[in-house]
Amino acid sequence: MHGGYHRAIINMASAPASAIEALLQQARAGRQRALLVLAGTPGWCRSTAQNLTGSTAGAAWIGEDGMPAGQARQLLGSECPLAVFDAHSGLHPDALAAVAGTVVAGGALLLLVPPLDHWPQTADPDYARLASYPHDWHRLPQRFIAHLRHSLLLAASAPGVLLLQQGCAACIPASLQWPALPLLAADSRPSAAQQQCLQQLAGHSGVSVLLAGRGHGKSALLGFAARQWQQQGKQVLLVAPSRRSVASVFRHAGGELAFSAPDMLLQDQSVTADVLLVDEAAALPLPMLLELLQRFPHAILATTTDGYEGTGQGFVLRCLRELDRAFPTWQRLDLPAPVRWADGDPLEAWLYRALLLDAQEPVLPTAAAAGPHPETLTQQQLLDDPVLLRDVYGLLRSAHYRTTPDDLRFLLDAPQLSLYRMAAEGKTLAVALVVEEGSLDTEMANEIAAGRRRPRGHLLVQTLAIHEQQPQYLQQRVARVVRIAVHTSLQGRGLGSRLLQAVIADQQLRGVQAIGSSFSATPEVLAFWQYNGFELVRIGYKRQAASAAPSAVVLRPC
Repeated sequence: MHGGYHRAIINMASAPASAIEALLQQARAGRQRALLVLAGTPGWCRSTAQNLTGSTAGAAWIGEDGMPAGQARQLLGSECPLAVFDAHSGLHPDALAAVAGTVVAGGALLLLVPPLDHWPQTADPDYARLASYPHDWHRLPQRFIAHLRHSLLLAASAPGVLLLQQGCAACIPASLQWPALPLLAADSRPSAAQQQCLQQLAGHSGVSVLLAGRGHGKSALLGFAARQWQQQGKQVLLVAPSRRSVASVFRHAGGELAFSAPDMLLQDQSVTADVLLVDEAAALPLPMLLELLQRFPHAILATTTDGYEGTGQGFVLRCLRELDRAFPTWQRLDLPAPVRWADGDPLEAWLYRALLLDAQEPVLPTAAAAGPHPETLTQQQLLDDPVLLRDVYGLLRSAHYRTTPDDLRFLLDAPQLSLYRMAAEGKTLAVALVVEEGSLDTEMANEIAAGRRRPRGHLLVQTLAIHEQQPQYLQQRVARVVRIAVHTSLQGRGLGSRLLQAVIADQQLRGVQAIGSSFSATPEVLAFWQYNGFELVRIGYKRQAASAAPSAVVLRPC
């Protein structure tokens, strides 16, 4: 362990209950949230957590004896004074982000992890979702876990964070109980920033876009705005992916508020409203949003930008460009500071650092675009260079409409992943992620071709074998381009094509028989692939929920 962190990590044998109580009192006094980490064996961590939490009302528990991590998204929109996340059961990155976002001011996230010295070498069960056939999840390198561990060590000396390690002979006293934490009541009055936004909304009858981080009062502002318009006799309609996720909007509206799911609203042309409110707008396909705006020209689109649910930056960039074209008088509103907890919240600071929730495209100096050249990267390089990791991941977030914390782990740990980038003067201008598929044994290939098996991974070759009746690709080496992204300020200059041609050349040298990709078949994206010599071999019959476009498969034999 790094010696500089020893003072911030407490051996449980010498950690009295008062240390934990002081942590919570500090969080409550500052309207912030604490991070408490228990590092040790599964049995020790769980029994200690049980002693700590006691009968705390409203606590959320993710992991063994609690909610499965895969269901943690159900907690979005809810609030709790204490959340326990058991990483011994598997560290699900998306679930960690979701459950942390539910903790209220004065509360805490209790994180249970293996001993810190051995955590990156302790097989994580959630890696079973990442391991493509025939890779053994027990043997994946877990660079993401190493990154997460490092982020905890960096946070250990910060106020509001306490790391407790299992002592060799620690005895947990029975009196060590978690103090009761009542939920803080929601402020019924707008903050100064919210009041300013309300004034901007009152003077604008077109499209407004409200951007805010998690906990910054976005949903509360929608509720305040709904109350304001309803008091003026206007009919307000709220739209969101789910009714449960907008409980805060209803609460702050202070009364009845009409609600509709977006797909049902588009089907029912009889529904009318003076003002349309769309919460978590980035979770809806852009074509669906534009159709709603054509029907309800007075609308407020609100969305988070931190990527908790796989929405945010990438969608925002494309959405704002479309609004410039279709609704040139639209206005932008921002809530830069949190209201559900005080600024400088320790849990938020750690979560953003650990999951890169605020990663954006690298800032490019004017000369950075001169003489770009393609190069390969390794996943270990990304782990060893935090600035490079943030730049690459930030570019991917900005370019893709759906990026979640799971994608950060994929970037660091996915087996058979090759990384390419176009760089100039050390700056990342474009990136591409490529995975190798196929090379399956005869028995598995026959099972797939017969429709009896669908092993994890191998999306492209299984699609070719089953839907296109080309089973030969199952036993050949095939490369699939998973992502390709170009810096927003440099798009349309041919960088993406140059990078893709470099990928093709390198993969040919590696001996692959074909290169392909699967993506949402918008006309401009399909044209890009066809321009680079790829043939359209399949197009789906249904539109994808995230993009409202059918999926397409392209292939280029080598």
